[in-house]
Amino acid sequence: MSYKALYRTYRPQTFEDVAGQSHVTITLKNAIKENRIAHAYLFAGPRGTGKTTIAKILAKAINCTGDQPPCNECPNCKAITQGDHPDVIEIDAASNNGVNEVRDLIDKVKYAPINAKYKVYIIDEVHMMTPEAFNALLKTLEEPPAHIVFILATTEPHKILPTIISRCQRFDFKRVDEKDIINRLEYVLKEEKVDYEEDALEIISKLADGGMRDALSILEQCLAYDRHLTVENINKVYGLLSNDEKIRLIKLLLTKDMKNVLKTLDHMMSLSIDLKRLTQDLIDVLKDVIIFKNTEDLSLLFVLHKNDIQKIVPYMLVEEAFQMIDIFMDASSHYGQAVDSSTYFELALLKICNQIENEHKEVVIEEPTIIEDVSHETLVEEKTEIVEKQKEEVKPIIEHQEAKETHEEEIKEEEKQAEVSEEKEPQPEKLPSQIEVDFNDILNILVQAKRTVLNDIQDKWPVIRRYCYNLNTAKYANMLCDAKPVAAGEKGFILTLKYQPEVNNVNYTENYYPLKSFLKEVLGSDYDFIAVMEDEWPHMRQKFIQLNKEKKLPQPQPIVLHHIDEYHEPVVELTEAQQYAIDMFGDDIVEFEE
Repeated sequence: MSYKALYRTYRPQTFEDVAGQSHVTITLKNAIKENRIAHAYLFAGPRGTGKTTIAKILAKAINCTGDQPPCNECPNCKAITQGDHPDVIEIDAASNNGVNEVRDLIDKVKYAPINAKYKVYIIDEVHMMTPEAFNALLKTLEEPPAHIVFILATTEPHKILPTIISRCQRFDFKRVDEKDIINRLEYVLKEEKVDYEEDALEIISKLADGGMRDALSILEQCLAYDRHLTVENINKVYGLLSNDEKIRLIKLLLTKDMKNVLKTLDHMMSLSIDLKRLTQDLIDVLKDVIIFKNTEDLSLLFVLHKNDIQKIVPYMLVEEAFQMIDIFMDASSHYGQAVDSSTYFELALLKICNQIENEHKEVVIEEPTIIEDVSHETLVEEKTEIVEKQKEEVKPIIEHQEAKETHEEEIKEEEKQAEVSEEKEPQPEKLPSQIEVDFNDILNILVQAKRTVLNDIQDKWPVIRRYCYNLNTAKYANMLCDAKPVAAGEKGFILTLKYQPEVNNVNYTENYYPLKSFLKEVLGSDYDFIAVMEDEWPHMRQKFIQLNKEKKLPQPQPIVLHHIDEYHEPVVELTEAQQYAIDMFGDDIVEFEE
């Protein structure tokens, strides 16, 4: 026996086997039970959703001689299943769409069925018939013989004459739900005795786009590549990227790393990645980011999983996601007109990089400028000139006396201000030229170090550069953007910097705690950290290796950094008016400007 495709082998033979069309199957079953068989049915819906399959099941059910139609055991059921029943005629309207073919059909309609109760005409792709053919069929369709049942199937019901539609019972088929597709695929794979990954079934269900036949065809193609169904194999067969690769590409776009973005694009082109599908996949990822940021509900997500959320959501703003979606949708709108869609996709990536960069530049430009100050000084100068001209007109003696008095008052005022500033404004502490770091603290982090933790931090670290363009985080981002994580554990990590002042800035107590809070936002976890000189790190590492060989490493301990003092917020003395405002409105509302 020749090989049969999966969608043919596992075609449903009863109403219960049909997936995702319960509104159709329940209605037809009840109609058969009550013997309310219509003379004409119209099945409309997307491809691969079960229209022809249900038409054949209906033909079996109304002609079944068993107890529970369709029984699939009686001669009529068996013959219809095999496709050789004389009273069930399938017609392809795409090739039999002329008026002559319809007239031939009408001539045969008047003959009674041979073996069955009803003669069933299943006309597929009925929208392909010409208007003349529809008109020729119209009268027969309105008043057919009692033994005739017409089942018309179409994917484009809008092309059918309204006079035809009005003479039929119309059933609109919907796209099959992904859960129903997955359940059917699991059944097929168990019958075929094939090992599979559950994530692979989800990918197939999304690729099928609601079509059960498409899902089985995709499955068959993947099994032809490898009998073990995996996500990796599906990606290879259909030129898809994994979620990790899509997220990595989005991160590169966020960090304006145009060089690596273009390298990634070249790599994708070498793998024959379908850019049209990739564009839609990226839109789906960004859509999930927006949904999760607004709802924090994993059940509402379309493509992202729990692990994916931690990799992308903390690094994106909702506004950025919407902007990327707009650019990708604009690019996809040109794919149908383009000979090579890669050009539009590449331009979309470049546009995103430049748009993010320009937006960040705009933020920087919004910083206060000195234009207003200059204008103010100019005004002061003009006023001073006017005053001086007026003074020149005053008598010299009076001018001398006033100047002398003014000078004495100014001296007194300056002395008072100097005394106040000495009392109220102590000189700020200077940053030490070198902050000594206890090597035991470094050693404690190294004995707890894990490669997986370090890889995770290194993967997220480039995102810090994005915060350099935000006025609220620029100070801390600039301090860390040139640093390199070289070792990391669950609770702490080590950074290297080229210059000693940079190391001191990071290790300084008053900078440390704000940096720690900033890194918690960026990395998603709370870490302690130590900065060391890049030149000194190899020696430290070598010493650690030597101690490990000698088995003299200490046991892991809770991380305590001895060079970091306890940080206290500076106490600000309030004026009487400020204290009164706080008493009236509360600390949460009142803010004081310097």
